[in-house]
Amino acid sequence: MDLRKLLQKLETARVGSPELDSEFVSTFRSAPPNVTRSIDAAVRLIETELPGWWWNCGYCELRNGASLYVPGSSRIRANFPSAKMSSEYGSDSAEMRLLQDPKWGPLFDSGFHCDRGGTVPLAMLAVFLEAKIALTCARLEAPVNNVIRVGRTHGPNLDEVMTIGGKRRVNSLSGRL
Repeated sequence: MDLRKLLQKLETARVGSPELDSEFVSTFRSAPPNVTRSIDAAVRLIETELPGWWWNCGYCELRNGASLYVPGSSRIRANFPSAKMSSEYGSDSAEMRLLQDPKWGPLFDSGFHCDRGGTVPLAMLAVFLEAKIALTCARLEAPVNNVIRVGRTHGPNLDEVMTIGGKRRVNSLSGRL
């Protein structure tokens, strides 16, 4: 399934459902069967698909939220100065290259955030999908010698990634993500 369409379905849902779970399972083989209805299942998916990424979530009576950060993000270093980054996320890691990229670095460094009604697992999955969409876009723009391109000569421009009401979105991206 197109990740943008899945994100749109997720954002309109108030609670998780077996149908939404099924769409995640068909899109991500590592998704547990109850991923939209369980915080533990959402965490398992995030940690499997984005190993080493930092996440947090919160609950209150009116809103639920989640954030997701690439390893090495300045937001992590600023909020947790004593946090140690794993040696696998050194200066030559894919994550550090993303953070240092002139075009994509600011997006990945600021992290992905969601503050919404609905449930905590849905908030967690929203930031997960936003991060996966952004990663796909950034990887599609990699130099030709780093990826095999099939019928695509360029990726999205930064204007396609915008912030609306404090919530990061990826809009108007062509092609299947």
